[in-house]
Amino acid sequence: MRMNISVPDELAEQVRARDLPISSICQDALRKAVDLAEKKERIMSDMQAVIERLRDTRDEERQRHTDEGRELGILWAKGYATADELRKVAEGDGMDYEAGVGSSAGIAEFYAEVENNYDEKYQEEHNDAFVVGAREVWEAVKDSL
Repeated sequence: MRMNISVPDELAEQVRARDLPISSICQDALRKAVDLAEKKERIMSDMQAVIERLRDTRDEERQRHTDEGRELGILWAKGYATADELRKVAEGDGMDYEAGVGSSAGIAEFYAEVENNYDEKYQEEHNDAFVVGAREVWEAVKDSL
């Protein structure tokens, strides 16, 4: 197949002055361009699968922090909280939890003592789940207090 290409006059003069094989140079450049385009197409065709896989890892990470928050809420409620602190956290709007409750068995001190993988990126999920865990313990014991 025959194709016509346009090049600036100065470039055409430089190519002619050096007696360069225009046809083979253009063919090589076009092969490289086609090869690159095909690689991009292959990459983009699996991109949806990559996006879904990456979203799943984000969701798994979020769930891990949620589960850890709940477990820590239960642990705090069972072993560290006073009855009043537990009631405040379980019956409150979450502000008591975020304020650390404020006594010697407060939440801030609790976190200083236990190992956790707290990540601020998932702070809201973690905090909400902590309150859920504490609330579960409160609901189980409140009528016995």
